[in-house]
Amino acid sequence: MEQADEFKDIRPYRDDEIREVLLRIARHPWIAELVRRYRFPYISKRVFPLVRPLVSWGLSSKVKQVRSVDQFQREFIVKLVLDTIRRKSTDGISADGLDALNRDTSYLFISNHRDITLDPAYINYFLALHDLNITEIAFGDNLMINDLVADLIRVNRSFIVHRGLSPREQLASSIRLSRYIDSRIQEGQSIWIAQREGRAKDGDDRTNPAVIKMLYLAHRKSDVDYTEMVRRYCIVPVAVSYEFDPCDRMKAWEIYRKENKGTHSKGKFEDLASMYAGIQGYKGRIHYQYCEPLTGEYSSEKEVAEAIDRAIHRGYRLWPNNYIGYDLLHGGSKYLDRYSQEELETFNARFRRLPPQVRTKAWAAYAKPVENREALD
Repeated sequence: MEQADEFKDIRPYRDDEIREVLLRIARHPWIAELVRRYRFPYISKRVFPLVRPLVSWGLSSKVKQVRSVDQFQREFIVKLVLDTIRRKSTDGISADGLDALNRDTSYLFISNHRDITLDPAYINYFLALHDLNITEIAFGDNLMINDLVADLIRVNRSFIVHRGLSPREQLASSIRLSRYIDSRIQEGQSIWIAQREGRAKDGDDRTNPAVIKMLYLAHRKSDVDYTEMVRRYCIVPVAVSYEFDPCDRMKAWEIYRKENKGTHSKGKFEDLASMYAGIQGYKGRIHYQYCEPLTGEYSSEKEVAEAIDRAIHRGYRLWPNNYIGYDLLHGGSKYLDRYSQEELETFNARFRRLPPQVRTKAWAAYAKPVENREALD
């Protein structure tokens, strides 16, 4: 209880708190509307208010049966929500490398970052399917745009990463976060964090050494060095590979504005729109590659970050779109044998309405994983 009180404002909800939270979520009109779209799409928005109370009552009845966070995630999130997203917005989601993981071991999963919500969700999806330890998830407080989203985040085993602080406040917050992650892993709880703050909008998956430095803060006054920290945490890099990025055009515009106007001002609900587009938008095929836990000797956060990058670049599944983006960007046909004419036409049609300068940014994002793979050879 002492540990829970110490981290109360950043930790996920506990089993003894979940029922009240789930009832609050079940009664929210936004949740009823999501149920309509996915479960009852034949009911029009105009008619739905007549049956919304019945939907909310049904949801409340179901969540009253939930006794733990683990039960909620395995029975509701994995079986209902993620299976539905997989069927409706992908052509299949696959994973490799899970057989090498031990169900009695806690891991620190560090992945590249393509989607705000789905990256850790599907990492946990496959862990659950293989009866492995589901992770707690690092989530930036910038995404907690209202009480409903905050509840949904924390009820799904997410702990909060504070951002936008002064340098002094940021250091104190990072030390506390590092201590929380260390304590949970030592208690047998696996953790997921992204390799950097924010999604890799340009497709260049690079681990920010500051993330590794944050992890080390809990040990900075001890005899634990970077090599020992890597062993202590059983760091597993995970490569997340999308055939189509639902937000690719939005990201291309953002990169273009930053490069040509010096800034990109986010709208009030831009993060929410990205979350919605990532969930709803077509993604084609998705692959999750769970790499082998890191081994070796390390003397700095930079060396650890580079090791994670090598694993992710090597484990990344290159789709035809990546090779198409590379050839279009470089004006050649180096990888012509990796895609068909139909695939090329589909890719071109996706970006046809973008101005040429913005279209090039989209091509570059798809091409970058190919360039990163080439750099390993």
